[in-house]
Amino acid sequence: MRKLLVTALLLVLLMGCEPPRQPCPGPCPRPRPHRSYPADGSVIFWEKGILKEPIYRNTGSDLTHAAIVLYIGSEPWVYEAVPLRVHRLPLDTYLKRLEEMRQTPFHQRREFSWFLIQPRNSFTADELKAMKQYADSQLGRRYMLRGWWKNREVRGTHCSQLIGNIIERSGWIVSSRYRESPGSLHAKLTLLYD
Repeated sequence: MRKLLVTALLLVLLMGCEPPRQPCPGPCPRPRPHRSYPADGSVIFWEKGILKEPIYRNTGSDLTHAAIVLYIGSEPWVYEAVPLRVHRLPLDTYLKRLEEMRQTPFHQRREFSWFLIQPRNSFTADELKAMKQYADSQLGRRYMLRGWWKNREVRGTHCSQLIGNIIERSGWIVSSRYRESPGSLHAKLTLLYD
């Protein structure tokens, strides 16, 4: 009897305790497959942190940084524009650094956090190829916010300008180029990403 109770309890825990689902009005959407790793083209946003005040004052958003996950072969890499230059890091290394940053008293006082959004639909092979070619062409480009402040194109790039330009290569959005902020980029992606 005890084995039966333990087995039943394990089954309940493994299956979850979801309430019964109501039938869909019309055709039911297919459930999205579970992803153990971010999809190609996922975007990482930073919230608050050291730049919160100047960015909020100028954009009305507390999103302060954007980066994108692109795969090279089967390995996910994060591309981002940060002082001094555009670079890429393996996703595991990037996430470890984010968590280390988040744990420091300096960043905790500034309420630093981050989140990731994933495309609702997969990019096509051609879209990803165009995105990756552009991202790779930007590696080493200088980081500059000057274009945002001066309202014109400059030699350098900043985080959301880079990510907006990368995604624009897919044809999914139109980037605001040097005027793209993390908040404006996030707003553009809300209908396309979860």
